[in-house]
Amino acid sequence: MKVEKSSVVAMLLEVGEENAAVLLARSTLPDELDTERDLDVLVTFGLEPGQVDEVCRLTVGAAEPEDVNTRRRRDDMAKTISRRWADLVEHWVR
Repeated sequence: MKVEKSSVVAMLLEVGEENAAVLLARSTLPDELDTERDLDVLVTFGLEPGQVDEVCRLTVGAAEPEDVNTRRRRDDMAKTISRRWADLVEHWVR
């Protein structure tokens, strides 16, 4: 899937993935991302392959926000993000 880098950065910020958004914004990846070509780099920003796909689908409007499955996936992503933040905070506190 091809999507604009700036749109993915905005969507990452919206879903609470600030670190990944900053890393992507500062990366040398092209302005147009190809999720197949750039997946390995996006994963190094702390995202899982499924999250990359979901964020890109939301960015291009391929997923409907009121779709039951989309809400479920967003809830799953929110839980994953919450766990990741908890791990980061625990790491920082040490």
